[in-house]
Amino acid sequence: MTSAPFASDPDLPEFSAILFERPFVRLTHDGPNRWLHVVWQGALSLEQVREGSEQVLALIREHRYTKLLNDNTRVTALNLTSEEQAGYQIMHLMFAAGLHYLAWVYAPVDEGRSYADSSVAAANWPLVLTFEEVESAVDWLRHSL
Repeated sequence: MTSAPFASDPDLPEFSAILFERPFVRLTHDGPNRWLHVVWQGALSLEQVREGSEQVLALIREHRYTKLLNDNTRVTALNLTSEEQAGYQIMHLMFAAGLHYLAWVYAPVDEGRSYADSSVAAANWPLVLTFEEVESAVDWLRHSL
């Protein structure tokens, strides 16, 4: 399944600036909330997860983001083996770069949920929460000090 481009996305908040975009991921600066917003979409491979995550890390380092909204609600498949999921963990680098709060919205597919749970467990950081929907994640991030 090919992912539709993000370009005409009506869900992009009015005061967001696109910082990086590929057919499988869009990274935006959410101006009013001052956080990095990542939207993943489609069937993701390890290479795509790695490319998008490396861009997230680079932007955290460059812009000193302390909050990240990681939205996986548009993911249709996560084509990573269990070994690849366990072997590719980057959140510890994000926290070392200054990230303090990460709201991870689950993908609607089982393998996406599994990857989220294993990544959060491996992070060993208390300020990472998983959510079923974006609205709850946004609310938590807004109230995180």
